[in-house]
Amino acid sequence: MTRAPDQDLSLKLRFRKLLFLQGYWSPIEVELSFYENLGTVMKRRSLTDLDVLGIKYDNLLIPFSIVGDCKSGKNVSDINRLFWLRGIKDFFGADQAYFIHSTIRSHARGVAPKLGISVMDEEALLTSEKILQVDKSPLPLEDEKFYTSVVNLWGINLVKGQKPDEKQLELKNVYSYLSYSYWYIEQHRNLFNLIEHFTKIATLFDENDKRYVLLAYTGLERFIHSLLEISVFVTSQGGTNILRDTRSYIYGGPLSLKEKESFFKLLRNLTHSNEQLDPPYLQDIIELLVRMIKNPMGSSDILRHISAIYAWCVYLGNDTLLPLCESGENTAAIVLARDAAQTFARLTGIKETIYSKILNL
Repeated sequence: MTRAPDQDLSLKLRFRKLLFLQGYWSPIEVELSFYENLGTVMKRRSLTDLDVLGIKYDNLLIPFSIVGDCKSGKNVSDINRLFWLRGIKDFFGADQAYFIHSTIRSHARGVAPKLGISVMDEEALLTSEKILQVDKSPLPLEDEKFYTSVVNLWGINLVKGQKPDEKQLELKNVYSYLSYSYWYIEQHRNLFNLIEHFTKIATLFDENDKRYVLLAYTGLERFIHSLLEISVFVTSQGGTNILRDTRSYIYGGPLSLKEKESFFKLLRNLTHSNEQLDPPYLQDIIELLVRMIKNPMGSSDILRHISAIYAWCVYLGNDTLLPLCESGENTAAIVLARDAAQTFARLTGIKETIYSKILNL
């Protein structure tokens, strides 16, 4: 389904590429939602959308995030947007916020620092682009045609008035989860949810269908992001007992883990079964986490590499990936991206050939 033209799209894409060239994985138009309990069902309420999100991990696997609000119109209240953006920054827990507007009024410049917000007008944006030599990067991240093509591949394709069948409903649930729920629920829940959602639709994936390829790469990005968040917690605990700290994280903390272990112990006693709390694939997760934690220079940049591989190799059809850094190719990031793709495919049942562009690098 083709969307209405977005007057601010050019600014969003330019800012996204700026963040990307500074080491950030940078999804755009992230919708923030709230889920309301209506008794028998959970109703999603849309709150607002985030123009640009930047997520980066340094070589110590310490995370840093940026939110950006991009506006190009003349009838925009800079002050209103600044206070709104401060709320978004706090809601999302971002480290820094940027307000990008073609013209920034003087009173807004005075208020912005007090709100912890940086501002960029057209001149500042152009200067940053020249400093980072954006024009020398061949990745089409600021290309509106590329963005529109990808957006039009997202979601199930139904004729107006047509009801989705059972398979399309399963796909719709996955798209909904990736678009909304993933950004709302507690991060520690996302790994299991992600694997469960993709396992349900694994047989539908077709490596020759661009829609499924995009969905597979998006799922892989979120899988890696979830693993990086686990890695952040594990390293914050010293990184010496990866299994213990991973289990503590994914089950919501040591007290929640203890409660769940007690429940499963009681269940086994009552049913004389051998039900286990840990999923059978947890050992695969741990093995991948060990490689990521032991190679932080590679794992910290996997997300950018997945985005670049999709844009440069999948969309543009190239067989090799240009280095993302001036220092040259990040071999560790490519190897870990390959490991992550194989692991995600194995855990969900997706045919790993859908990630052939990654596996062949």
